[in-house]
Amino acid sequence: MYTNVWYVAARSEDLKDKPLYVKMLGSDFVLFRDDKGNPACLSNACPHRGDSLSNGSISENGEIICPFHGWQFNSEGQCTKIPSIGDDDPQTAAPGVKVDAYPTMEKQGLIWAFLGDDPDSAKPIMDIPELDDPQYTVIPYDVIFESNFHLAKFSNLDYVHLPIVHGIRFEDQENPYQPPPHTVEKTDYGMTAFIETESTYSKGAWSNVREEGTKVKSILKYFVAGQTLRGQVEIGAIGSGKFNCFYEFSTPIDRTRTMMRYYFFRNFMTHKWMNKMALKRNLKNIFEDKVIAEAQVPKYGPDGMTKIVGKHEDTIIKVYWELMQEMKEKGCQIDYKAWNKLIEDGKYCVIPSVTRKNSPENWEYPTIPRINQI
Repeated sequence: MYTNVWYVAARSEDLKDKPLYVKMLGSDFVLFRDDKGNPACLSNACPHRGDSLSNGSISENGEIICPFHGWQFNSEGQCTKIPSIGDDDPQTAAPGVKVDAYPTMEKQGLIWAFLGDDPDSAKPIMDIPELDDPQYTVIPYDVIFESNFHLAKFSNLDYVHLPIVHGIRFEDQENPYQPPPHTVEKTDYGMTAFIETESTYSKGAWSNVREEGTKVKSILKYFVAGQTLRGQVEIGAIGSGKFNCFYEFSTPIDRTRTMMRYYFFRNFMTHKWMNKMALKRNLKNIFEDKVIAEAQVPKYGPDGMTKIVGKHEDTIIKVYWELMQEMKEKGCQIDYKAWNKLIEDGKYCVIPSVTRKNSPENWEYPTIPRINQI
């Protein structure tokens, strides 16, 4: 798992007028809205006695109140009130008291939280133009994969599994299990890959979307922000303008569980009564991938390319691991061995934050250690 990344912490509709507990990167967070309705994200542990801030309440001025002694914290993590001392400055009673706060934004119907201490180095959050395009119908869906987030991503980071797992063959190839040559390129946001092929034709209600003998173009984009995949298939044949696409946002809950959030889009057969059928088609692939991901080992996930590398299977995965290695070298990867040692010593640790970096003194809880940390 990696810090200094924007992650999807929740959907906008899930964050209302009460605190919301969220677990990400194996750590505890609380989300809430301030008095202007803007989202905020803090470490969930009160620095006084370690109680859960998410079990508290929201004040009239949009600050979170600890359920134990009523200590109040704003969206910047500053303690603004201690009821037992009345109107006196909290810093006089508990000098330096504060909570780690994380940059938060609301975009595309999602609550994004930057988990780390160097937002200037963050890869950009992608745009989702389909959300504002009336030609598209959108279906949201959330599911937890009981797997490490690398394993959860891998099923969509190669084309070779399509005929094996999903029955989608490359019909224009001499070997329908071998994808045509495909290009993978690094970008400022992550990477992109695409192929053109005559894939297996749809059945049922979608059987007339494409004529036989025509090819589709598949474009796959990976964004470091949100550990997001965007897949687009021009399903009505190249040049048809009929697109089926998805966005997959992966937020590690911990080392063995990943929250997978989806947007499914299409600009054909957009009648609402088709949504149930369209969702069923998409979920067929998602849950077939889920079975694969949850059965893979090691359960904590790999930490780089395997020694055994497939000629076609690992074309995209190679570039993915190059991106992960870059993050590791920058000191973003969590050091589990060091973290577990702190836990064994009775320490509660938090994700490093911008507030702590700007004011490094007098924090109650140590930060989670990272590999190659500067």
